[in-house]
Amino acid sequence: MLSVSYIELHNAGMPIRLVFVPGIPGRSMAEKKEYCRSRLDWVRRLLTYEPRGSSSSYGALITEPARSEASFGALFFDSSGWHDMCGHASMGFACYAIRFGLVEPSEPEVEVPLDTPAGLVRLRVEVSGRAPRRVRMVNVPSYVLSEARIDVGGYGRIRVHLAYGGNLYAVVDLDELGLEWDVRRLPELLNLAVEVWRGALKEVGTEGVELYGVRLSKRVSKSRYYGVLLFGSYSRPLLDRSPSGTGSSAHLAYLHHLGEVGVGDEVEFVSAANTVFTGRVLEEVEYRGRRAVVPEVSTVDRGCYVTGYATAIREPDDPLGEGIPPLPL
Repeated sequence: MLSVSYIELHNAGMPIRLVFVPGIPGRSMAEKKEYCRSRLDWVRRLLTYEPRGSSSSYGALITEPARSEASFGALFFDSSGWHDMCGHASMGFACYAIRFGLVEPSEPEVEVPLDTPAGLVRLRVEVSGRAPRRVRMVNVPSYVLSEARIDVGGYGRIRVHLAYGGNLYAVVDLDELGLEWDVRRLPELLNLAVEVWRGALKEVGTEGVELYGVRLSKRVSKSRYYGVLLFGSYSRPLLDRSPSGTGSSAHLAYLHHLGEVGVGDEVEFVSAANTVFTGRVLEEVEYRGRRAVVPEVSTVDRGCYVTGYATAIREPDDPLGEGIPPLPL
């Protein structure tokens, strides 16, 4: 009988299943990710496929880092596969590490360097009374890969930007389409996002980087934006309940590219569930031959909470032992 014990958390409403697996082989986190993809994918399926998981399940596997300057390594997964980076899960783990003694909770702030397949991510956790408070994530350099116009049924040819923030997203400005954000219109907006996803994959090159989702941007004020993220796979997309750490990083790069956000400017990103991350551009850099920014994305106050402890079990005679993959929409 196979079993996996894990810790349940959420960050700004988005679940995290935290699994500790020491000894993952690999000289880099990318190699460790490939090992998990080929040898430990049963863990991902057990925790994200029904009947033990759900389409909204998201996991982080914590192991040793490959980089000497990191304290921990993290590998990220959902029902669509293994991925290079996840901001909400990284911040959630850093908060957990302080809260439960994996890292000494020294006031006023503790840094938790995290090694990921996307690169080194620095989590800065504010500490008060030995308890974690706000978590600030200094993410990998983020940039706009390209700008294009694609055909989207009912909307004609619309402008999209492919923006990278640890994962790659197609960003669409709802204002340019004359659309308002309203949770009651969520099905319509999510259908738009799926069509943008399909169109971007068909018409726009990604230079070998996986297009992980679509970010819908809606300006509320000079310093506040709705940032609604659909991610995973366009045939069975997942709606992020949080504002998304990598999505917010890509959003910052996009806004900086458009000249709407400068170095040091702080903005708020609001999710479909009305939860908030803040973000700011720390500096402009050159990264992989491109103009990029170093983004910082933060929780509002603590943001991250433990919701449970569990063990997923697969009995040997269970006909659904491999789980049921998310069904296409």
